Amino acid sequence: MADYFKEKKIFDGKLASCFVYGMKPGGIEKKHYHQALEIEYVIKGSCKTHQQGKFYMYKKGQAHEVINDSNQPLVFICLTIPQESERNTIYL
Repeated sequence: MADYFKEKKIFDGKLASCFVYGMKPGGIEKKHYHQALEIEYVIKGSCKTHQQGKFYMYKKGQAHEVINDSNQPLVFICLTIPQESERNTIYL
């Protein structure tokens, strides 16, 4: 199983997409950026890079990563404008 995974699709259109993601304890999503605006809200869990109840906004081209150094799963909603795709995610 990958470190993070899509738990639920809220919507996925040409202009934007929104998914609920989960990340296992000890999981890492390596540093990357998007050719899009990304807004995240942490529903459950807190870790090195993300805290429960907080919003995170990453501008187009802004590098970020997720490091779940806790022993609990991390669950967050992610809104991407325009829609998320493999083409607009660049890993560093």
